[in-house]
Amino acid sequence: MPKLKTLVEEEKVDEEEETDVIPARAVWSGSLSMGLVNIPVRAVPITRDKKISFRMLHKSCSTPITYKRFCEEGDEVPESETVYGYKLGRGKYLIFDKGEISSAKPESSKVIALDRFVNFFLADPHYFERTYLLVPDGSEAAYSLLRKTLEKTGKAAIGKMTMCSKERIVLIHYYQNAIVATTMRYSDEVLDPSLMQEIKDLPEPGEKEMALAKDIADRLTGDLDLSEYHDGYRERIEALISSKLKGEVLHLEKRPKKPAAKSLMEALRETAESLNKNP
Repeated sequence: MPKLKTLVEEEKVDEEEETDVIPARAVWSGSLSMGLVNIPVRAVPITRDKKISFRMLHKSCSTPITYKRFCEEGDEVPESETVYGYKLGRGKYLIFDKGEISSAKPESSKVIALDRFVNFFLADPHYFERTYLLVPDGSEAAYSLLRKTLEKTGKAAIGKMTMCSKERIVLIHYYQNAIVATTMRYSDEVLDPSLMQEIKDLPEPGEKEMALAKDIADRLTGDLDLSEYHDGYRERIEALISSKLKGEVLHLEKRPKKPAAKSLMEALRETAESLNKNP
């Protein structure tokens, strides 16, 4: 199936082909600071969201629906009259303007001070947010030295950077012959699942169930290859788009019905038996 360039919120469909070239537009520019060593860099997105988006249209005239800002009094509010309110109580706010908010921006908005180096493989991925490629900005020699250091030692540097009005912890590490920055959540932003009552009340598995489950896991163990996985929903939507462009009507197959509910032990046994038949 040919790849389709989908409708995005503020973009029009064009005839350009999709490419895997990393966009040059930087979302952040500044420098890495390691003691007296300064390494100017630009941060560009290294990931992309390939979900298919739709623009909401007025059914009768097929024109895009736009959204305007209104206050609770019913008046339309232009950007120039917008301020920020910190809620104190019901209907009470402490007012700030953009200048006051901007003045609170920390130094990390332009400089990522590398405070310490840590073992990259000890970083908990549950704290990871988003990864950006760091591109040298007139700092090729220093960038290359840091890249090689990170690669050879297997370590990552910790610092802070400010993006989207938030100061974030950032992990600077080696990836695919480059230096990348992965933003991380703070320690109090990831909840402890063991505190959930539903988790505390879980029953202990029986020995037979555990043995079957372990056998199934062992049989299904293999290498991780993400290219084996596809976005089925996106492919089905692309097929619908393609058929509509050709003036055809595509009838997608209905999803199979869910199997009848089974006991845990019965489900484990049948799964293990099916793996025996198809090793």
